[in-house]
Amino acid sequence: MIYTQNEATPVVQPLNQARMPEPSVSIRDYVDLLIEGRKTIFIALCSVLLVTTVYLVLAPRTYKADALLRIDKNKALLSATLRSENNQAPAEAESPRAQREVEILRSRSVLGKVVDNLNLTIETEPYFFPLIGETLARRHDAHDGIADAWWGFSRWAWGGEKLKIAAFSVPDRYLEKEFTLIALEAGRFQLLDPRGDELLAGQVGEVLNAEIGEKTPVTIKVETLEAHPGTHFELTRRTALSAIETLQKAFAVKEVSKDTDILSVELKGRDPEQLAKSVNDIAAIYVNATVNWESAEASQKLGFLESQLPIVKERLEKAEQGLSAYRQQHGAVDISAEAEILLKQASDMETLGIQLKQKYDEQSQRLESEHPDMISTNAQIKRVNNKLAALEKRIKDLPKTQQNMVSLSRDVQVNTELYTSLLNSAQEQRIAAAGSLGNSRIVDFAVTPEKPYWPKPGLLLAIAGLLGLSLGSALIFLRHSLQRHDNYPALLEYQVGLPLFAAIPHSKKQHKLGRLLGKDKDNGILVSQDPLDISVESLRGLRTTLEATLAQHESKVIMVSSPAPGMGKSFVSSNLAALLASIKKRVLVIDADMRNGRLHDTFSIGKQPGLSDLLSGRATLGEVIVSLPDVGIDLIPRGNMVLNPAELLVLGELSETLEQLKSFYNHIVIDSPPILGATDAAILGKHADATFLVVKEGRYTAQELEVSARRFQQVGIKPNGFIINDMKEGSSYYPYYGYAYQRADQEPKDESSWSDKYQAMGDWLGKQFDRELLPVPAESDERV
Repeated sequence: MIYTQNEATPVVQPLNQARMPEPSVSIRDYVDLLIEGRKTIFIALCSVLLVTTVYLVLAPRTYKADALLRIDKNKALLSATLRSENNQAPAEAESPRAQREVEILRSRSVLGKVVDNLNLTIETEPYFFPLIGETLARRHDAHDGIADAWWGFSRWAWGGEKLKIAAFSVPDRYLEKEFTLIALEAGRFQLLDPRGDELLAGQVGEVLNAEIGEKTPVTIKVETLEAHPGTHFELTRRTALSAIETLQKAFAVKEVSKDTDILSVELKGRDPEQLAKSVNDIAAIYVNATVNWESAEASQKLGFLESQLPIVKERLEKAEQGLSAYRQQHGAVDISAEAEILLKQASDMETLGIQLKQKYDEQSQRLESEHPDMISTNAQIKRVNNKLAALEKRIKDLPKTQQNMVSLSRDVQVNTELYTSLLNSAQEQRIAAAGSLGNSRIVDFAVTPEKPYWPKPGLLLAIAGLLGLSLGSALIFLRHSLQRHDNYPALLEYQVGLPLFAAIPHSKKQHKLGRLLGKDKDNGILVSQDPLDISVESLRGLRTTLEATLAQHESKVIMVSSPAPGMGKSFVSSNLAALLASIKKRVLVIDADMRNGRLHDTFSIGKQPGLSDLLSGRATLGEVIVSLPDVGIDLIPRGNMVLNPAELLVLGELSETLEQLKSFYNHIVIDSPPILGATDAAILGKHADATFLVVKEGRYTAQELEVSARRFQQVGIKPNGFIINDMKEGSSYYPYYGYAYQRADQEPKDESSWSDKYQAMGDWLGKQFDRELLPVPAESDERV
């Protein structure tokens, strides 16, 4: 392959892959990326904080009322069960009951009574102005009376309104439907059905009925109504079940800490007074229910014991009579030691068996036969019977007289112990039933909450701040991941085989000039508008490199191209030409993009004959060259639009024209079309001494740059290198971009003003000796 450009230009040769590992991303890279996107993060943070603030202002306030309950685990009322030392199964009351009591508190039997007592099936709410009405009403102090309507909107409530319904019943098909109550003058009101038709009108305190063609009429009694005439209220009659379910959702019961049996009863809602009443009502109903349940259970057990006492007493009397008669008949009979031991064991087993049978009978009155307690008691009875049968067998081996004595004595002893035990249990149950207080106590009653439980400004703002920072950071990383770029120039040089000539930082000034392109009479050249810009400093470095690279050429034709549009090649071409002109070089800029060239707008010269007209023969060279004395360069614009720019470049006298121009200009800068979009750049490159590819950060990939370089090489052109445009400031790869002159550095400082400030500071601090260290201002030539 034959190269027509500068063969002396060094080209980076591909290195060994093992020697050029891909750089890993460091924490510094992420920090720099976040610093670059600080505006995005700030906007996201402010947006989230603004939304949160609006929510804090407009959100309805939720209050929480709570009470404390104590659950007693060991109650004498339930622990006085019939058992002996051999039957020490734990009673139901001795096991922890906190979890079971939680479910009882949340049961419909408890909450249903609360709904009935507090009339929670009736819901009322004023009509508030959309969005801000409830917030304004909440800020109004109820002690100041009823707020006046804003802007004359008397339909809505603005604060201080009160409505209390004593009774409200509707037919079943109107349950959960919204009725409308309108306040009238002199304590009167009007009730509208869900369709907006009038049902009735009446006075506060009266019971009013309205027939609507149903079996059940609409009945209402308004107890309290305080509102301006015309104020609307929403009125709904709910079913008892839905009211209970709503209460269950807002109701929470939890154990304060493990194994303390202290329950916290909490209820959340929007009416603080109603919340306190509801919680206290729930606690009172629950405690009363436990007292009733314990009293009923004690009465049931006492009844069972009293029914067994006459039976056991009769058995005891018969046993004593039998033993007395046997002794009178046979005289005193000595019982051997073995018979005495068997007597005691048999009497204990028989007593235990009778107690277990009584327990089984008592359980059968409230439990099913498949219940685990019933099964366990039955198994104990069988084991006792088996032991008693074994003892009976041993007793039969004794002499007949001793057998009878043991049997009679055992009956007396068993019935005596059983009768004594029943008497004691009955007496305990009488005492317990007389003083039963249940197994629950109210430790703390609920009070009306003063501050809302939700929303919590501190917590929400903290979460919003973290969310805003996270959202902004996520947007930065997402945008970065979606961009097409290779951030490591060294790796890019290795992959493409081209050296990096310059990395031009982002310029805020150029961004403003781009928006004014074609609208301002001044040119859009950054070098002219802001010669101290950081991007201009980078372009000066490019100029220095080009001067050294092309030093052996008498005339230097420089072509600037790019892989695709929007990379900034025109920006590089125009500003590079202006910098070359600033060192007393004769420079010509040719806008060779005859399709979309815009250099005439950049230099604010308007459309006129240009390169297309010159190559097509419609204009001469002198007619197309435009002198720009403000910038110090000459320009050949693109000219009129043509359909065949590539043919013009081939058939036109481009080579002769460039040779003619070389004799007058030191540098000719050609702004060519993108190489991947048209073949014009490949044609123009054959006449250039140096070719550069401009890519924009975030808009390119190594593959695009490599394909562009290969496209040039296919036609015998060897690109000299590439330029990265619009690099973000603060990048860790180019930290030296932070160094640049500022306008403030070029402005002279007023020493006298600084002297006055330091003098005033010294006087304020009382350090008079500092005056000697301050510069003395020059004396004025003026005389008074």
